[in-house]
Amino acid sequence: MSFSISMDIATAVGVLVVIYQIYKLNKTSRTTFEDSLNKEYRDLVSGIPVDVLMGASFRDMTEEQRRGVRECEVRERIYNYLDLCNEQVHLRKTGRVGKDCWENWRAGIEDNLSPCRSGRPPRPAFTEVWLEVKEKAPNTFSCLERLEKEGFRGDPKRWKWRIRDWIARLRRDAKAAECW
Repeated sequence: MSFSISMDIATAVGVLVVIYQIYKLNKTSRTTFEDSLNKEYRDLVSGIPVDVLMGASFRDMTEEQRRGVRECEVRERIYNYLDLCNEQVHLRKTGRVGKDCWENWRAGIEDNLSPCRSGRPPRPAFTEVWLEVKEKAPNTFSCLERLEKEGFRGDPKRWKWRIRDWIARLRRDAKAAECW
């Protein structure tokens, strides 16, 4: 009888060890995934002039500040940044990123797109591209637009899925498929 109890205890301990290992593996995988998106952000931002990141509009930059920088390249990087932000919001919405990482991303998104909320001057280049995208291609970044409507305060993981979100995504995917 005592041998049987010992085996039961050993089995239970073994199961707990396996559960713990799976938990640690999932946490490590999530961290690696989040780190890859952080690297993508750094790569995008590294191509944006420091003056733009510090609040200068491209039009306000001096010739010396513009040297070697083309406005269309900066605008494209900002557009790609918006695309990354939209993906980050979507990933939080689907639960693929943790709360701490999300809070960090959310604060950065708010800092770049919400004028004066953080106490620093707005980033006009980001604001100009963001407004243009919303005007000329509405719902392109529907997750990011919803975050903005929530005052950059909501947690997308708590959002309810809406039918129109699904339909807009299906339409975008269908249009993208036509291009290939």
